[in-house]
Amino acid sequence: MSKLQQLRGGAGQINSWLLGLLAFVLPLSTSVLSVAALLILLFWLIEGNFLEKLAETLFTPPAAALLLYLALLCVGLLWTANPTEGFLALQENWKIALLPVFLTTVRHERRSFYLSCFIAGMTAAMLLTYLAWFGWVQYADVSPAHLTPKTFHVVYNPLLAFAIYLVLHEAVWGGRSSLTQAGLFALAGLMSINMFLTEGRTGQAAFFVLISFLLVQLFKKKRLQATLAVCLLVPAGGAIGYLISPVFQQRIDLALSEVSGFQENPNTSVGLRLQFCQNSLALVRQHPCLGVGTGDFRTAYAEINKNRSPQCVATDNPHNQYMLSAVMLGLPGLFTLLLIFAAMFWQASSEVDDRLRRARLAFPVFFLLIMLAESYLKVYQTAFFFALMAAVLYKKRPEQPLPGRSWLILSYRANIPGSACSQHLDDRLPHLQAKGIEPVLLTGPAGLPHPAWRHFRTVSLAPSGIRFELRHFLRRRLHKRWQFKTVETLLLLPVLPFYLLEKIVVNLESEWSWGLLASLRGLLLCSQLKPELIYSTGGSASAHAAALLIKRWTGIGWIAETQDPLVHDQGWRRSRLALLLYKNLEQRICRQADVFVFLVRAAMEHCHQRTGCGRLAVVYPGAEPSWFGQSAYRKGDRCRFAHFGSLSGTRNLAVFFQALEQVVSSRPELRGLAQVDVYGSFDSLSEREMKRLRLHDLVTVQGPVPRLEAIARIQQADCLLLVQNIIYFSCETIPSKVYEYLLADRPILGLLYNNHELEAMLRDNGHQAVPADDVQATAAAIAAILDDWAADRLTSKTAAQTWTVEAAVRRLICLSEDCGTCR
Repeated sequence: MSKLQQLRGGAGQINSWLLGLLAFVLPLSTSVLSVAALLILLFWLIEGNFLEKLAETLFTPPAAALLLYLALLCVGLLWTANPTEGFLALQENWKIALLPVFLTTVRHERRSFYLSCFIAGMTAAMLLTYLAWFGWVQYADVSPAHLTPKTFHVVYNPLLAFAIYLVLHEAVWGGRSSLTQAGLFALAGLMSINMFLTEGRTGQAAFFVLISFLLVQLFKKKRLQATLAVCLLVPAGGAIGYLISPVFQQRIDLALSEVSGFQENPNTSVGLRLQFCQNSLALVRQHPCLGVGTGDFRTAYAEINKNRSPQCVATDNPHNQYMLSAVMLGLPGLFTLLLIFAAMFWQASSEVDDRLRRARLAFPVFFLLIMLAESYLKVYQTAFFFALMAAVLYKKRPEQPLPGRSWLILSYRANIPGSACSQHLDDRLPHLQAKGIEPVLLTGPAGLPHPAWRHFRTVSLAPSGIRFELRHFLRRRLHKRWQFKTVETLLLLPVLPFYLLEKIVVNLESEWSWGLLASLRGLLLCSQLKPELIYSTGGSASAHAAALLIKRWTGIGWIAETQDPLVHDQGWRRSRLALLLYKNLEQRICRQADVFVFLVRAAMEHCHQRTGCGRLAVVYPGAEPSWFGQSAYRKGDRCRFAHFGSLSGTRNLAVFFQALEQVVSSRPELRGLAQVDVYGSFDSLSEREMKRLRLHDLVTVQGPVPRLEAIARIQQADCLLLVQNIIYFSCETIPSKVYEYLLADRPILGLLYNNHELEAMLRDNGHQAVPADDVQATAAAIAAILDDWAADRLTSKTAAQTWTVEAAVRRLICLSEDCGTCR
């Protein structure tokens, strides 16, 4: 280990202890708190590994949402009238901006230590208030009548409320011994008594809410018992505190008096807060979309206060975090603020096996409540408390390395029924595992989480990706078209201007931006799981872009497999910028990947001609033989031509229908023998041609069917139809269903376009191939098939066992073992 590595490792260890010190001094000393925070930041910088830290931050939902909120504050400087005030407002948020630093400093196994340090600090602060209450210590303005310095009760009581919750949480669910439990309950009792001796009404309200929340958690699904416990114990506790504690009684009476007298005298503690809220709401109504700008709250509020409530003092803080964010940044600011806490709820709900899950749920409840009474994300101690607790509670458990061999597989599509790109990968996973290689999937969110493998998903950042993924999400849940369209329109309307701008500037595939986050997530997974190889596939160029970056950062071996060529030498349909970008990516893959795999030899040869470099190989995907042979063919009363898959563009049935019409017109006796079954999509051009040629009685549109059902129907057809696009691109592709056709023991009629490799594949196995744009050749083939069928000469073909998924996986593993950088 080098000295630099030793220094960085030591910095991380020191920071782990410094974080405990910060948690301890948080309620005790702002000076020590600041020094500890700055030291943590210094050692965090020395430790390095910034890409991994960025990845961990982005894939921890509350931290990512906070970064979005801070980014919006920065953007708000663009329309502020006072940039100096704006930068000061940003500076006030430096404490919560430390959340990514704390998050990447926290060690998951030491979370209890950090919480214990905070409880110890709160216990010390509580003991100081008891000493003052007994009159044993007096300093500054602390006395038996006023137990906290100046306005520190605004901070102290909320922190005490959450400390009480944590102590009770540990006593109930911490798995402690009976003696330790008794001690924790006693500590919680002392803290609860102290709550009513000090003056913070916000903390007292938080105390009752958190106790109610804890009772609900304690009784779990026993709603009646939980309701009775809350309705009986909480009011009883409040009544006892009111009767016994003069401080609590005086604070409650004062608050009620100030509320009732608000109209006559708003210049009271509660009255001013109500006035601040009213005026702030008026400002939000005036500037709902963007707000007044970061830092312009003071100026804007002074103006509206002059008009609406000149008898009240103006302020630079509405004592309400929601109002402060909404006034400065409009409804987007309020939305992003709430998004932070929504992310906390989401993570707590999704990670049910975490022992701090209940505290994870309580924390956002706590902050959502107290932010009604103060802008606690800018108050010094509570801002630090927010950053620290969010880092400790929402720190994810690091992924444990898998025993044996593993591959990190990048594919935008996986576990998506009906998607050829997804099926290409899904079929291989069991075979990889059977060969002793555990697949780790990193995909987009379009497919559901795979139950059998470690499956990580990340999202796209660009408007086109957001639109694509949201539409996929809605299709899975809204099956009626009117519901889908209504919800889609409402949700995507705000994205539309940015989507149009993106398409004008960068007209790439919808998922192009997925690779940005996927590369960081992949880096983090490589650091934790230690895979021996990166394997990028799935049809999306963004998977290869992400793998390229991961390869550069880690040096791990990389196999890139392109299902469709990234670049076509003719007939390019996207922009010149897109062509330039894809050519550049292709060049980089050839230079950086250990192996660049193609599915068609022509595609590999054309790539070699363009780049002149790289280790290139062809791996035919194949199909799964075990799926075939279970559905026996039976001859029916008609010869059934069956097409499976999608139809669009120049891949349509127009030529086939024209040829069929020629056959049945010249030989009417064959009309009663032919039938065409279309499984999957049926494009508008094919439909128009069918209607024009009056072939309705011969064509049945079956629509999409599940894959295994499609396999069964393939084996029951008299003749399988294969249709290629009539474009240059067809010479570089072989449809994935070809391999299923070849295993089905049924005759195949292929309408191919300039694809000699596929033509040889069909002819060598006894099938027919005709040019996709030649109506006469197609008609002759159809007539011959109908004649053979009528004469019982349309026999089954021997299944081609050469191209199987198992053989493809075996070939990939062989290629991977030659990668020089593979361990």
